[in-house]
Amino acid sequence: MKRKHPNAWICRTALSGLVLVLSGWMSTAVAQTTAAVSTSVHLRAGPSTFYPSVAMLLGGQFVTVFGCEQDFNWCDVQAGVNRGWVDAAFLQVSSPTGPVPVATGGLSLGITVSPFVLNNYWSTWYVGRPWYARRPFYYNYWTRFPHGRPPPPPMVRPRPPVVRPPPPGMRPPVRPVPPVARPPAARPPAGRPPSSGRPPASGRPQPQPRTPPPQPPGGSGQ
Repeated sequence: MKRKHPNAWICRTALSGLVLVLSGWMSTAVAQTTAAVSTSVHLRAGPSTFYPSVAMLLGGQFVTVFGCEQDFNWCDVQAGVNRGWVDAAFLQVSSPTGPVPVATGGLSLGITVSPFVLNNYWSTWYVGRPWYARRPFYYNYWTRFPHGRPPPPPMVRPRPPVVRPPPPGMRPPVRPVPPVARPPAARPPAGRPPSSGRPPASGRPQPQPRTPPPQPPGGSGQ
């Protein structure tokens, strides 16, 4: 009977762990996506312009996308030795039909959703950076405003003016009524006599009243 080596189970355990690590690394590698930066943009230490700038990315530079927020507003990328978050509106992935913006085509591109955990992320990538000592300050900001965006200010409607009545015994001032301006009367044209209001004559002489013939003196003569 062949005797088993006492360290065989150690080798099998180590081999199983190595397989798990490799499988996890492969799944992470498959989830990575290469994207191009459309224009110059800051690489931030978190998914908001509130966080400090890690580096400046130039237009046309390629980055590796590890994941994005659930709404695909910001993405976790790496450019060289720098790791940080970039606004997804400035990332494009090439496709047979043309470049696809990550902000609108993240789901179709198969980019995974990667939540931002400030303490873990900063402890992994930013130890020794100048802003790392202010981690509690940025953590409070992230806790207060999830996703790095403070809520919009509430809409304040202006109050209507308050009309108070005059005190008793005091009458409100009477505003003078402005005089009504009347147009001047029309004048007749020059060279014509003023009209009397009668219709103009037709040009014919007016008929004269008839007088009875004179009677002879002494009656009718009978």
